[in-house]
Amino acid sequence: MAANNKYQMVISRQTIDKLGIKLYDRVSAVLAELIANAYDADATFVRIFAPLGVYLTSKTSDFHEQDQQYTIIIEDNGHGMTAEEVNEFYLKVGTDRRRDSRRGSLSRVRQRKVMGRKGIGKLAPFGICKEIEIITAGGDPIPGEGYVVSNFIMKLDGILEESIEPYAPIPGELDDTRSSLTGTKIILRNFAHRFVPDKESLHRQLAARFGLSRSEWEVEVHDTLTKDSFFVGELQIDILDDTRIDLENRPIVLDNQRILPITGWVAYAKTSYRDEVMAGIRIYSRGKIVAQTRDFDIPSGFTGEYKMRSYLVGVVHADWLDEEEDLIRSDRQDILWNTEYGQALQQWGRSLISELAARAETSIQRRTWDEFLDISQLRDRLEAEFPNTAELKSSVMDAAKVLLKGVDRDLLRNQDFIDSVVNLAFALGPHRTLLNKLREAAEASNSPFGTVVELFRSARIAEAYSLGQIAYERVKSVERLETLIHTAGTDELELQHLIESAPWLIAPDWTPLSANQSLNRFRMAFEKWYTLEHDKPITTTAIGCSSMRPDFILINLRGELHIVEIKEPSHTLHDDEFKRIINYNDAITSFLEQNPAYRQDFPNVVVTLICDKVSLQETVNKQLLAALERDGALVRRTWIEFLRSTQQAHEDFLETVRQSGEINT
Repeated sequence: MAANNKYQMVISRQTIDKLGIKLYDRVSAVLAELIANAYDADATFVRIFAPLGVYLTSKTSDFHEQDQQYTIIIEDNGHGMTAEEVNEFYLKVGTDRRRDSRRGSLSRVRQRKVMGRKGIGKLAPFGICKEIEIITAGGDPIPGEGYVVSNFIMKLDGILEESIEPYAPIPGELDDTRSSLTGTKIILRNFAHRFVPDKESLHRQLAARFGLSRSEWEVEVHDTLTKDSFFVGELQIDILDDTRIDLENRPIVLDNQRILPITGWVAYAKTSYRDEVMAGIRIYSRGKIVAQTRDFDIPSGFTGEYKMRSYLVGVVHADWLDEEEDLIRSDRQDILWNTEYGQALQQWGRSLISELAARAETSIQRRTWDEFLDISQLRDRLEAEFPNTAELKSSVMDAAKVLLKGVDRDLLRNQDFIDSVVNLAFALGPHRTLLNKLREAAEASNSPFGTVVELFRSARIAEAYSLGQIAYERVKSVERLETLIHTAGTDELELQHLIESAPWLIAPDWTPLSANQSLNRFRMAFEKWYTLEHDKPITTTAIGCSSMRPDFILINLRGELHIVEIKEPSHTLHDDEFKRIINYNDAITSFLEQNPAYRQDFPNVVVTLICDKVSLQETVNKQLLAALERDGALVRRTWIEFLRSTQQAHEDFLETVRQSGEINT
């Protein structure tokens, strides 16, 4: 420190934690930074060795983290570093390599456009671990010996110690040895409680960060637990081909007539994205993701708005975002939209997606109807129900079309929704036919006997079918519930499916269609949020699950959101299962706090626990259960209680229906 300077700035080492490490708290983001560094070092391959689908630490009963002795290794065959380069470039934090005349914006050997710029990505591993070991060999080989190895270990605790002295990494055992090849190996140890995505999720996340496969290099990931491996390729998204717009001939033209080139594409996905990685348009610069946008912040009120926000996907490559001027945020999660180029890109994007939304509307409606017909088998069911009544079949089809207008195609994956539309269309169709017959009778100058007979026949069909559908469904559901409860070895998934398909078993005044739509919108948004927040997927519906059990199921009862946790008959609930229920409840609460618009649909959240026995050993859990039950935030019933309350609630209705003989089977 120069004593003759009146004013002097001192940078705390804690700055490293705040400006660097805190930007990277997901395993996939850390791996992406290290892969990018290998690319900039002219590597032709990168090998990653990591345990997939697990937390890197475990938590004890008192919630302390316990190291599992895992390691994550990233190795490449790039040009490596000498000890001098390590000190001059790697251990200097925050330097812009592209402004350094010794390195520049192109890689040393292959003249690649380098991805790195800000000089903080090297610290990314400290977002998930406390120790990094570097083994690197580079420079010119020593004749007869090979390349000199630099091996050193950096520890987070030492880096963050408050000191004005430079941090000194610890030399490793291989330091100053020789290697026959150049390259770098990075070993991560002593982890924080972070989840490593499974094979499919990690592939999607890494593929999304780099955008394109490259013929001159490859990235291979090895699962150290299963010994399985995979190569990182392009992110595959199934799109509606007739909605795709290629962008190569759609550059941005500035007011001064300067042209900013764009490549890539935009389109609508065949299904709404369940993974945040696939959501919206991914924007890349120099081969690495720099932003992801759902809609370029376009104002609402345009044709096809709702579907666009659910199905829009695409890739935009714009190298000029990171060339002359750095227009990318430090965390590489967004660009600086308020700059000249940022504003130009935003306006260009808004115009593009307005065009796409209008063009795709007809295509989406047609595909929604075709998919509905295929899944529901509506034509076959109509033929079986009304084989010789063409007008009635047409009325039911028309009613189904009206019910589906504007519906999110993602709801077609919900069999409960499909059945609700079919049942309602069957109920409405005969009434529409009846109205047509009444109109015919009113318009006729005289009503012949045949018209009157047909009028009474249509009225009888409309009345009988409406009652029959409701009655038949409820009788069969209650009988099914009783059978499952009294059958030894009943699978939990069967009970989940039954209660989710017939929520009126819990609340007799439940009504289907409106409740389903608001719940499905909530479910899709929550599952996406949870996956992003916790880096692992969650399932909250049993509909469509042939064998995999959902984590829990969600039901909309009179505007209350019920987290329904079901255990098979005779099961005993223990502390770990109770904690999991509470964690899910906390997650729902956090989601509603962060997304208050959904509070309008679901102002109250209640946990419904159906379990025959509870045996909690931890005092805090016993007290929490008692408090939740006292406050009405958790309702617990045994299966016998549940069956009895269901039968009592529907006793008069079921008895009347059974005696009437009106059930249409």
